Amino acid sequence: MAQFQIITGKALKNAIAGRGQQIATFTQREHQLAVSALAHLGEHNDVIYVQALYDMSPANYQRGLRLWFLEFGKCTFKANESGKGGMFIYAKSKASDIEGAMKVAPANFEKGKESTTEAKAFNAAEYLAKVVEKLTKEGADVRVIRAVEGAQKVAAGPVVVVRNQKPLPTAAEKAASPKRAAKKADPMQAPAANAVAA
Repeated sequence: MAQFQIITGKALKNAIAGRGQQIATFTQREHQLAVSALAHLGEHNDVIYVQALYDMSPANYQRGLRLWFLEFGKCTFKANESGKGGMFIYAKSKASDIEGAMKVAPANFEKGKESTTEAKAFNAAEYLAKVVEKLTKEGADVRVIRAVEGAQKVAAGPVVVVRNQKPLPTAAEKAASPKRAAKKADPMQAPAANAVAA
């Protein structure tokens, strides 16, 4: 269990306000150390400082730092069998990219990588197949499973286009429609189609 004093009142407010500066300083300093370790690796073919910085970094920061080193440095990484930690190994065939490493800090590296990856297109048939599998596994009502299987067949089948058919309005179009707003029916009045002639 952690042992520290709980901060309260104005001291807590000041501590939180100063946290942004501490984080910015940490990121800048960590970036400087990481680039310096890469420069040493490039000049001396020695991973000693890369490994030391990785080992001394907080556990929640190590993954991003490892990916950053692998991207810009002449090294590979061999994970421990336990899954935690590992060793950097000099890779003769790779090249160091100090210029690229200077452009992005290890703390921001993974964030930048995520934004450049393209999102996978949603596939309704695949999603519904997983739903059917889950419903079957959980022993859901057979009628529900058959209904979802029917929806899955529709999603997997060809797209049928009917001539002169208007597409269904989206939720935003429905809400913005002036006809709908002016035409709110009295809930107590039966529709005209159900009216009985006297």
